[in-house]
Parts: sequence; C-alpha cells; structure tokens
Amino acid sequence: MARRRTKLVICTILILVYCVLFSFSPEKASSVEIPQFELLDVEDFLQLGINAEEEYPSSKNPLKISPIIHQTWRDKKVSSRVAIWIKSWSTFHPTWQYMFWTDHAARCLVREKYNNLLPTYDGYIESIRRADAIRYIILYEYGGVYADMDMESLRTLDPIIRKYSCILAQEPYEHPIMDGNFEHLVFNAFLACAKKHPFMKLAINRLMDFSHFWNVLDSTGPHFLTFIYRVYLFQSNITSDDKDGVYLAPAEYFVPTIDPAKFRYIRIICKTFYNLSKLQQRACISIRISGLQRSPCTISFTNHHWLHTYFSGWFAEGTTRELSDVVPGALIYNCSK
Repeated sequence: MARRRTKLVICTILILVYCVLFSFSPEKASSVEIPQFELLDVEDFLQLGINAEEEYPSSKNPLKISPIIHQTWRDKKVSSRVAIWIKSWSTFHPTWQYMFWTDHAARCLVREKYNNLLPTYDGYIESIRRADAIRYIILYEYGGVYADMDMESLRTLDPIIRKYSCILAQEPYEHPIMDGNFEHLVFNAFLACAKKHPFMKLAINRLMDFSHFWNVLDSTGPHFLTFIYRVYLFQSNITSDDKDGVYLAPAEYFVPTIDPAKFRYIRIICKTFYNLSKLQQRACISIRISGLQRSPCTISFTNHHWLHTYFSGWFAEGTTRELSDVVPGALIYNCSK
C-alpha cells in the first residue's frame, strides 16, 4: 500500500510539472520554427492527414452499431463547462438513447456482470484507470458510442456506423510521432462498437494482464488500446468493414486538433529538426504548413477539447448542473442492490 501511495504521489508531481511546463505556457504561436526551412524541399515530406471524406453506404442501409450514447462521470453533477458539449450529442442524435454512468453505477455493472474483473477494477490506484476500463466493458455489454465529457458532437454518426461495426479514433498524427517516433495511436476518448464485438472482448480480457503497469497510458489508456488493436489485426486478418472488423478512423474525423498542452514541447523539438528522424521531420513540416492551432473541418464528426478532466481534478471545476437538467430522460444503470 505504501509503495502504491508513493507511485501515486510521484505520478501527481510529474503531471503537475507537465502542466506547469506545457499547459499554462503563454507560448501559443500557431506554427513552429524550422531552421533554414526555406532551403528544404518540402515535396520530399508528404503532408500528414487526408483531404477528402470517404464514401458511406446509402441511408437505407441499417446501422451496424446500436444508437446509444454512453458517457461517464463521478456522479450526476456535471461541470457547467462541459454541459454544452454533452447536449451536442442529443442535438445531432435526437432519436438515440443516452446512458449516463456514475462511478457507483459503473462498479455495479462490473460487480453484477463481470465479477471476475472486480478485484482488478477495485485495485486500480487511479480513478482514470477505472474510467478507461469501464468504457470497454460498457461497449461490450451494450454496444453504442462512448464519448468523454469534453468530446463535442458536430454532426450525426449515422453515415459511418452504417459502414463499420467497430470504430476507433486516433490521436492527431503528430502526437505519437513527436512523443515516440511512431504512427497511429488509438485514442480512447471516442469509441464506437457493436454489442459483444470480439475486439472489445479482447480488450476486457487483457485488462488484468496490464493492471500492474505503472503508467495509466500503458495500463488502460491509449497505449494499451493501441496494443490491443495491433494484436487484434494480426489475429483476425479481416477487413475493417467486416462485421468483426475494426476501423481506425483518420484523426480528422474525431480528434482534429492538437492538444494545446503539447504546443511548447513540439516547438522545442522542431527547433532540433536536423537531429530528428525522417518521420519526425515530416511531422514538423506538416505542422509548419498547417499550424498548431487547428479547427475541426467539414469532415469532422466530433471535436475534442483537451480538458484532461481526470488529471486536472484538483482544480476547481466551477459551477455544476444536474445531469437531468442537461439531458432530460438520460438513463442510468439500475443496480440490483
């Protein structure tokens, strides 16, 4: 127990340092500096991202994912800051069911239907790990769409869920490239999957195996889900539009903006352009052309506002509102006892 407390204190300190260095930096310039940029042949570095939306099935085709929106929070009082984004899901999906999961309701679901996972679930040292794990369990049990509280809906999801039975968002292309020199990091702030989909089954089956990892990203978060995605692709060998397939959507669809907390870090890295890998150089040039401060585009289904809600829990959240006032008729899981 003492070791866990020590790790938690260290993690908290690291997050505070990160926020001080990056999140609250006044340096919010829209682009990056690349030494001797004018001498580079930009055409040697293909720009990241897509320019056009894919084609979707006819509106006569059935939905492959249940029309349910799932969101989670500690209790039924939500920050007024996120209320407008919560409402956006009902605005663009007026006929969809909306299910809200408090911490109590989430634990009830695990206890009643996934009791073998309860020791792992209760044993997590941070609430964010339980928040990560429960979204995989909810989607496996019910199907539908999971969205973080700071995820805003911009248009209906109907077209894309007629085509795919399981959809994963990915972080902006530059995030994993600048942080780890690799591409395609799955982002778990938005997930859409059919009920009892084998991908979500694999994810919840591996939660116990990864529960000991020190970093939340590796234990339950984006790194964990990226690993599960790669394992699933290797094992299944099926197309993304198959009923058991998984589709990793372009960043422009669900997470079109770079995290402002990374702006200063990216600017510092790109100043060392000639010491970077080819992939990182490509990312720097992409940012140099497109800018750091971006907006959703016409093909974006959602926008993520990068509040880091669970990591910033020690800050005042301001005024709160009852969920029933924000989403009248929202359903909450009814515990049997």
